[in-house]
Amino acid sequence: MNWKLERQRLIKWLTAAALLVTLLAPTASHVATAAGPGDNVLTLTLNKAQVSVNGTTYASPQPALIVKGVTYAPVSMLAARFGYKITYNAASRSYTISTDGNAVEFKTGSTAFWLNGAKVASSGKTYIYNGSLMVPLRDWVKATGSTLSAAPGTVSLTWSVAPTADFKVDQDVIYAGETQVTYTSLSKNPSKIWSESWDGNLSVFPEPGTYVISRSVQDMAGNWLDPYTVTITVLPPNQPPVAQFTTDKDTYMIGEPITYTDQSYDDENAIVSTEWSNNKRGFFVSGPQTISLRVTDRHGSISDFSKTINITTDVMYTEKEFNERFTLVGDKYPIVGADVLKIPTVPYTFYNTNRALIASDSPEDLTGPGVLYRDTLSGDLRLFLYHQNLGAEPLKIYLAATNESATESAALDLGAWGSAGPETFGAYTGKMAAIRYLDSRDNLSTTTTWLAPGATKLIVPELNQKALSKGQTFSAYADLSTSTNVKFTLFAVKSGDDPLATLPTLGVMKRDGKHIRGTFQGADREIVINDTLGDTPKRIVFGDHSIDPALDGIDQLNGQPENNWGNFGVVYHMTVQVKANTLISLNARGGIYTGAFLVNGVKVPVTNTSILENPNVATPVYRTGQYNETVEISYLTALGSNLPITLMFIPMK
Repeated sequence: MNWKLERQRLIKWLTAAALLVTLLAPTASHVATAAGPGDNVLTLTLNKAQVSVNGTTYASPQPALIVKGVTYAPVSMLAARFGYKITYNAASRSYTISTDGNAVEFKTGSTAFWLNGAKVASSGKTYIYNGSLMVPLRDWVKATGSTLSAAPGTVSLTWSVAPTADFKVDQDVIYAGETQVTYTSLSKNPSKIWSESWDGNLSVFPEPGTYVISRSVQDMAGNWLDPYTVTITVLPPNQPPVAQFTTDKDTYMIGEPITYTDQSYDDENAIVSTEWSNNKRGFFVSGPQTISLRVTDRHGSISDFSKTINITTDVMYTEKEFNERFTLVGDKYPIVGADVLKIPTVPYTFYNTNRALIASDSPEDLTGPGVLYRDTLSGDLRLFLYHQNLGAEPLKIYLAATNESATESAALDLGAWGSAGPETFGAYTGKMAAIRYLDSRDNLSTTTTWLAPGATKLIVPELNQKALSKGQTFSAYADLSTSTNVKFTLFAVKSGDDPLATLPTLGVMKRDGKHIRGTFQGADREIVINDTLGDTPKRIVFGDHSIDPALDGIDQLNGQPENNWGNFGVVYHMTVQVKANTLISLNARGGIYTGAFLVNGVKVPVTNTSILENPNVATPVYRTGQYNETVEISYLTALGSNLPITLMFIPMK
């Protein structure tokens, strides 16, 4: 026996067996199948630099190889034989193979590949062999949707080039006689379609019911392939909504409250718009009054309904009495602004906490990057800022904290905070920042940042989530506390710039001469009122510089004395005794005013839908019931608003 010859035969047999084991191991998505009509078959010969496609032989830059039990082939050959486009990115050392909207990316030396952007675990590590990128055959099978089979010394990949008849119906909801129906082809290998045939693909379906739409395609050889079908349900024609409402009765006195009950309905429960006309809560002129309601469904169908009620000459409440008693808390009602000044003021005392207040509102209008404010503080403090970007480039605002100790770490706690913007309407940002700050105070949550000696970190990341474009305003409040001296720097940089890298290059912005900037003491003001309110009309005045003086402070950037003329950023709190049947109502005396009040733990926006525009409107913030009450009130002046304001206590009949 020739043992040398037998040994060579044994090695070849074992190699072939190893190839079969490697290639035929089961996978979840691909199994070996025989080639069918319209299929292409690529056959690789192990350790030989040639391949065949459907019996035609082609040269390969490298042979198929088995490395550590994984079969590899050159990706350039695979792309060429499959008819795919291949591109190389030298910077990322990656190859992208694409066809029919699909793309697979292989990277040199990677144990993963990317299929349409999604990372997929590889069955082996790609590598360079004689200048060619070698990829695992199983990865190629996964990426291309081909199938795999093996024989001694060879491996074959099979993939279909036959077109398919796949399609979709574009509309999710179809109504008989109404919906224009369109169809989109989802065919694979659409370039191989010679012709097509449809059945049931109507553009409008005349009757409700179930329909089957079928499509067949013919390949380039004239073969009609398997049809593709879609079953749809056609709904009855859309029914318009029905507008309908009732009133609790048909005849009312002047100033009598009216209750409206909306009873509108839609066959799909899809009413998207409800528009009332003349649905006043009370009328103050006798005679007939017609109230109308229009509803619209999601298809644009409209329904209108009207009802006429009669108003007698009898009077239940005057218009003033009605507004005071029935205007919803947070809504507005008209008043005579001059009459407010005739109401006696309530004397009160107050005391301030030791919490510091950092104010950044000058310059209010930003035209470029720079330092907005800087000061070194320890203990409790509150920050507020209000700025508008009038520069050409988007800006982001940051707050940096620097531990000035050389030996001691600093704990920095962030408590309640609220921000709003960027928005073009500045008063709106002031309102929403105040509301969100009050919400955050209710949550009582705190996050802690530790600063190593000499370290600087960016804090309150909510400040810089969005850049301010030209004309946009941003407002914010934040409660902070530090265990040791921390330098706070509020600054603005161009969007996209590294904030901490840019900070040392920034200059200090100049004040605008109109708004405030500085550090103040007394960020919380407790109002003390000894009188019981509600026997007669009384009012409490805030922000008038006399009864309620403003905080004095220092602009630490230039040493200039500063006065917080509106006490912006100061949280006011009071607990008052109030008689039964008393309206507590807010009136703005200095111009527009907005924001929020917290009354007995309930947040009241000022106002629910807009702002107080002038002294001739007011908004209820609370009404006592039939018994005397203790009422707890908190608020802070909303940024972008004007002062003074008056809180009125009006007894109701």
